[in-house]
Amino acid sequence: MKFSIDKQDLLNNIQHLYNIVPSKNTMPILTNYLLEADDQNNLLKFTATDLEITVVVEFEANVSEPGKAAVSAKNFNEIINSLPEAMVHLMVEEDSLKIICEHSKFNLLCAESSQFPLVPKKDLSQVIELDATMFKKMIESTHFAVSTEINRPIFTGIFWKMNPDHQLMVATDGKKIAEFKLLTHEDIEEGKEQIIPTKGMVFLDKVINDEIPKISVLLESNRVMFSYGNYTLFTHIIEGNFPDYTKAIPTNNNNVLIINTEIIRGVIRRVSLLASEDTFKVKFDITNEKLTISSEKRDEGEANEVLENFKYSGESLSIAFNYRYLNAILHVIESDEVEIRMGQPNEPALFFNTDKNEKYFTRFLLMPLRLK
Repeated sequence: MKFSIDKQDLLNNIQHLYNIVPSKNTMPILTNYLLEADDQNNLLKFTATDLEITVVVEFEANVSEPGKAAVSAKNFNEIINSLPEAMVHLMVEEDSLKIICEHSKFNLLCAESSQFPLVPKKDLSQVIELDATMFKKMIESTHFAVSTEINRPIFTGIFWKMNPDHQLMVATDGKKIAEFKLLTHEDIEEGKEQIIPTKGMVFLDKVINDEIPKISVLLESNRVMFSYGNYTLFTHIIEGNFPDYTKAIPTNNNNVLIINTEIIRGVIRRVSLLASEDTFKVKFDITNEKLTISSEKRDEGEANEVLENFKYSGESLSIAFNYRYLNAILHVIESDEVEIRMGQPNEPALFFNTDKNEKYFTRFLLMPLRLK
């Protein structure tokens, strides 16, 4: 195998691929990229997998000799990142990959490429085409709410449902819920739903851009294939039934706070500096005239900030939230103002954009903390 490519072209194509490589390796071969060079079409193919998710990226290069090699993904990325902005020449000789760029030379030992897991075949014959920009927005608006507890696998993925007249993405960890409903007509005869691992969805979020408007999707019984630009992603689905999260969404939250999104983000950022490192609690004390946001850290101090520029209708209320979860929700609020609907101090709060969009609807739920 022998090929040459501009350093930046190579980086642009593989910069997110390392996120697929497993951090904990039970199989050493999975820490490698599989490199394949095609001299007939002057194409390179890089593959990374953790067995649950496989990503293949194909792009052009000057290929003079075809071949295949498996090399350490970590070492390869670090070497390419360190090189000067120039042409990179790569070739396999015996059991190593030689990397040459101007005066820099590296010999990277290869693993046995035959041990690399079998890569699924790309099939575009029955794909559904979706708006890539909206798909990216759906991921960005929900993935922060997934659980990181591996003993509850259903909550570690994003629930994705496609109906002929709308799409739905939902994520929850039991403490917060993020819901995105896209009002669009899709070319499907009946509804389909699956729970997709977050890792694959976050990868797609990173590579989707404004230049390519459509993403192709193939739904299979235990796997989903996404094709976008020169990337193909295969992901297994998480088995199980996603819970009926709508039962947790209150319908009688009549205490409504509307406040500038940037202002409340800033207040939370400042007040949280003295929040407890055990509970991450910030407290809201709300009346029609005054909103006070405060925190307290035992043996270190307290903080509070008073706001007067807001709108509130309802009863006087004291309620507390985990500021990390609150920040995560405020980060995906798009409108200049956020609407927070609250009930009793121990009941979940709902967060909405104040600007309504004809194409989609979002809402977010956050469970409060005990006041004392």
